[in-house]
Amino acid sequence: MRHVNVCLLPAEILRDIFAAIRKDSDFRATTATLARTCRTLKEPALDALWKNIIGFKPLLSCLPNGIVVRTSKRKQLVNESLLHPLFTEEWKTFRQYARRIHFLIIHDSELDGITDRVVQALISAPTPLLPNLHSLQWLDDRECFFPLLRALLVPTITSMRLGSGLYYDCWDPSFVKSALLASLGTRCPSIRTLEVCPYGADSEESSDAVSEAICGWRKLVHLKTGVLNARALTHLASLASLKSLRFMSYDFEFADDRPNTIPIFTSQLDAVSVAAPSYFLLTRCLRNIRFFSCRSAELLIGSPGEPQLPYDPDIPEFIVSFSECFSPVLEELLVNVEFSHEDLDDHPLSFGFDVIAPLLSFRRLTTLDINWFCTTDVNDDAFKKMAQSWPQLEKFCFGVASAMLASPSVTFIGLIYLIQYCRHLRNVTMYFRACPIDIKREPFSKIVPNEKIEVGDSPIVDPIAVACQLHILLPDLIEVTHNYWDWVPVPPSIVAFNHEWDKVNEYLEVLTKSAEMGEMIGELSDSEGTR
Repeated sequence: MRHVNVCLLPAEILRDIFAAIRKDSDFRATTATLARTCRTLKEPALDALWKNIIGFKPLLSCLPNGIVVRTSKRKQLVNESLLHPLFTEEWKTFRQYARRIHFLIIHDSELDGITDRVVQALISAPTPLLPNLHSLQWLDDRECFFPLLRALLVPTITSMRLGSGLYYDCWDPSFVKSALLASLGTRCPSIRTLEVCPYGADSEESSDAVSEAICGWRKLVHLKTGVLNARALTHLASLASLKSLRFMSYDFEFADDRPNTIPIFTSQLDAVSVAAPSYFLLTRCLRNIRFFSCRSAELLIGSPGEPQLPYDPDIPEFIVSFSECFSPVLEELLVNVEFSHEDLDDHPLSFGFDVIAPLLSFRRLTTLDINWFCTTDVNDDAFKKMAQSWPQLEKFCFGVASAMLASPSVTFIGLIYLIQYCRHLRNVTMYFRACPIDIKREPFSKIVPNEKIEVGDSPIVDPIAVACQLHILLPDLIEVTHNYWDWVPVPPSIVAFNHEWDKVNEYLEVLTKSAEMGEMIGELSDSEGTR
């Protein structure tokens, strides 16, 4: 086979080679070495080396000696400054590397390591700082650095994430931040993916600022943001490119309640996440919008300062509004609720099957997580109807929040119905009364492999019988997860239930080992018989 000199390879092949090298742990050292090998490799090697950068220190390190001053500001933190502003030749050196950067991440710790001299020099650059930047993550909310952030906003950016700190904390609302957000649509017209850390509280000014920017983008694909006004939602509904949307809903009114003004998403939108401080406000939002193409829905309700109750009287209306907002193509529904266990001392309201019934129209559901509803009045017959309506279920989480409130109506029979009718079920979390049943009468199954069962703090009678029933139902099950409320004080009755579930797990281990040994003996017998 004829060998081709690497220097004669096309630039596209060389870029593919360096992309493969990037997967290696010694990527930077290897690429730097290759860049010094020959002129042909230098440019593609430098492009690969500088494509993804964190902070400004790598760029400062490329400046000629004697310009950058490094001092120890605190332990393990080196503070970088400049002896003088950058001159023409120094800017040429800077641009030689800056033009190669496509992805930039700025953490607050990176900004802590540069002085105001560096910031002033960078924002005074004669040309765009990073002219070919495609993706920017800016995780700091200090307004003294916003001039530097604005200097990085170029038309080539297609992906942006704005937040604060390593944990992507919320920005505190301010006029300066709102002004910056409102300008994003003009500064970065090619945005496809945007994550703007939502403010920690409702702010009409901030909502209008973010919405103003959003209305300037025509090819958004993924959006994660805070509160959106009706104008922005209407614009987003018109985009054929949008695939995922995450936003917040607070106490704002839609401009018009007539049906033809309701934003209807019917194109490519696949996943939706909506957060609201209460069931009431989320219900009002869902009544004024339609997600007919969506296959995945996540709803987040409440906040650390506004916990919600699993028996909130607004829950029935919320479920009705949800069933009208989404279409039967929905496959995943997750409802996450901020709650306080201190509010679970009483249960003035529990929900029966009639409250859950509007969800039966979603026959394609593979994931259903409504753990935080008080569903102690849902019985075995209701579980049968639910299981028959959701035959594609793979993950089912239902009513664990009720454990601190009252004994459930559903029994082991309800679990059997789930396994009988939901043949793809792999993960079950439910609150039920585990007790012995007549195995001659009930429909048992041995063909559904199950990876996980979580019972929370379900009441239990006769752990030996329960373990045997579970083993017959789910031969691959080796452990039951329980003790859901292990981080809060619980009544003695729940402590006693958890001891009984510990025994179930001990019995399951014995039963599983016994079954494995039986299979091995059977295989040995078969092999002996064939000799």
